[in-house]
Amino acid sequence: MSYKVGDKIQIKRQETTLEQTFNDILSVLRSPKMKETDKLTWCSSALSILEEMYKKNELGSVKVAKHKLIPILLKLVEGSQVENMASFFDFYKKTYCFCARRDFECFVDYIEWNMPKKVLSNRRNVLKPYVDALNRIAFDDKLQYLIVSYAPSMGKSYLATLFTAWGYGLSINNSVIRMSYSDELVLGFSRTVKGIICSPEFAEIFPLFKLYNGKPFEVERESDWKIKNANVPKSNHIARTRSGSTTGERATFAIIFDDMTKGAEEANSESVHKGIYDKWNTEWWNRRDSQRCKYIFVGTMWTPEDILNRIIEDRNKVSPLQETDNPYVMESADKSTIVIRVPMLDKDHKTTCPEVYPQDIAEQIEQNTDPFLFSCVYQQDPIAPTGREFAWECIRTYTDTPNNLTPNSMATLDTARKGKDNVSMPIFKNDNNGNHYLIDAIYKQKPMDDLYDEIIEKIIDNRITTLVIENNIDTSLKNLLTDKLKVKNVFWCTIIEKYNTVKKEERIKNNRGIVQKQIVFPDKSIVRPNTDMGRMMDNITKYSFDKPNLHDDGIDSVCMYASEIIMGKSTLSKPKAIRRPF
Repeated sequence: MSYKVGDKIQIKRQETTLEQTFNDILSVLRSPKMKETDKLTWCSSALSILEEMYKKNELGSVKVAKHKLIPILLKLVEGSQVENMASFFDFYKKTYCFCARRDFECFVDYIEWNMPKKVLSNRRNVLKPYVDALNRIAFDDKLQYLIVSYAPSMGKSYLATLFTAWGYGLSINNSVIRMSYSDELVLGFSRTVKGIICSPEFAEIFPLFKLYNGKPFEVERESDWKIKNANVPKSNHIARTRSGSTTGERATFAIIFDDMTKGAEEANSESVHKGIYDKWNTEWWNRRDSQRCKYIFVGTMWTPEDILNRIIEDRNKVSPLQETDNPYVMESADKSTIVIRVPMLDKDHKTTCPEVYPQDIAEQIEQNTDPFLFSCVYQQDPIAPTGREFAWECIRTYTDTPNNLTPNSMATLDTARKGKDNVSMPIFKNDNNGNHYLIDAIYKQKPMDDLYDEIIEKIIDNRITTLVIENNIDTSLKNLLTDKLKVKNVFWCTIIEKYNTVKKEERIKNNRGIVQKQIVFPDKSIVRPNTDMGRMMDNITKYSFDKPNLHDDGIDSVCMYASEIIMGKSTLSKPKAIRRPF
């Protein structure tokens, strides 16, 4: 339906008139001179005007009702005479019901109104950022991703379930895909959502559901179900485990990934985290029908490699995440992503959620929990698992190289011994303070014969003046490279050939301190995964002293640099003149 200019002006005038009348009523309700019986009449008029305002501006009418009328009604309930208290409370509750149509916080409060054990009202200080973000993502087209992590039992999954139910009140044509690691969880979420939309409280908020008389389903299964008269291809709700198939399914409102990792037993499983992330990239991300459908990731952080952290890294590359007024909330510069990470203990070591974690219990958990798990699971600050002493969180990194680096470079070259080994050649520049910056690399599973020309190019491009080669094979690689450099008229590179007698594990262990203190690696945000540097850094940051490693070539060649160049074990001795007696 199109409006003429005159029609739009008339509608605007009507909105202005209604808002002015509503504000006049608020003034009356605030007045101490007005009788309570008269105020009850004006309360009824205020609700009637809100309904008219709602027809023209849903979100605007709900906003003024929540922030202006509800506080006044609460004061009237608390300060009224006993005979009028119940009537004022009835208007107070009806206004909450009105706001719950388009305000998620009010929706949760109204659904919990008669519950003996409430979640939001007892944890509002810690859950409010999450509630506000869910409310915003429902209506803000710019906001596409919400990543939320809390310590266990704080209510993150509960709010995601209520949000799903609220979505069907916003429109019965909304559809949601809900995923988790187990059938028990996703089917439990599904049953809870069904229970909410069948409740009388839900029908009070969304009158359409009164017509269903508590039986709103046309198709009803535990995992997949459809609301009567809903315009969706198959189902309004699709519940799947991470191993279940989503082929052919589509969501119009939200795809919710909730607790995709199965607790501590999977925290250190690289294959599990990689499998989840790969399915996200190849299958799950395109299950939405349009940009109107949003991605919501909810859970507890178990490791830097879990799906929550991988999505945060990906979104940060799209648009940098920036701090907000809330210390636990970050938002991307383009407003497409919100990240919420709430710890159990704040910076002052005080519990953030006394309802779930009283101070003494929180401190006891800290004392009795492995530091890695405590930092990840309870503090939402993922660190490297035990034994990963070169993880991203344990090494020095740069995003921009400083201006005082030397024009020349130095490098080491670790040749491949087996077919699955990598030829690894990290290249460094140093500053005047003893710091060595990894600025380039070769890292490939290729025969040496195929890499000679690339090595020569790296020497020339980076002006490598010192190259230490670990050569435990018969062919003299030093002579071969020297001859190739002469052909290019390159004489500035000193090549030192070293036959290694120390085991890799021992060399890495002996030089880890030097690597951590004096070597500066490129930051994860500037490393592209499918490059030599990306593969090398992935190898380095995942190396563990506590378990076997599939590839250790990257960190071994870096430790060789630390030993042979930084510590000078391969420095050529300068000849000294001696006086011989005649």
